[in-house]
Amino acid sequence: MNNAIALAIVATLGCTTFVSAQNGTTTSTTAVPAGKERISLAAIEINATMIVPTGVKAIEETYSYYISNGTNFVISVESAYDMTLEKAKAEIAANPDKKLLSTKAHSVIFKETMMGREMVHFETYIEIGGQLYRFYDKRVSPLTIEQVTPMCEAVETVQSL
Repeated sequence: MNNAIALAIVATLGCTTFVSAQNGTTTSTTAVPAGKERISLAAIEINATMIVPTGVKAIEETYSYYISNGTNFVISVESAYDMTLEKAKAEIAANPDKKLLSTKAHSVIFKETMMGREMVHFETYIEIGGQLYRFYDKRVSPLTIEQVTPMCEAVETVQSL
């Protein structure tokens, strides 16, 4: 067997570890559940991957980067500059029209009342390749927790390459 192309694959709980026989480097990758796929974020100029529902793509349009299936799954992406998850939590706590619903490793899900309507949003802050990015729901229509949660969970799977 050619050692330059041989791979030793070791399955672990929730992860698959690949060890390259060529150079001995190890990469840990989260397993992809049924009905989902791992996509590259290269189309939106981010050197990372993400696990999303089948059919979701990373898309660049004029001055706009997002991850979408074209209908009900739309995640906007932009540079976060000096905003962080801790600052987002503080802003939510300081605003009486907002209520924190849950936090994850890189994300918050919160409820906001605007013009008498309740909407649920998420924001995620992840550093990839030395650059801090903000991932958030498109905010073009009121969303429910059931609509926001899968988008937030997908962003939590972002892995730098």
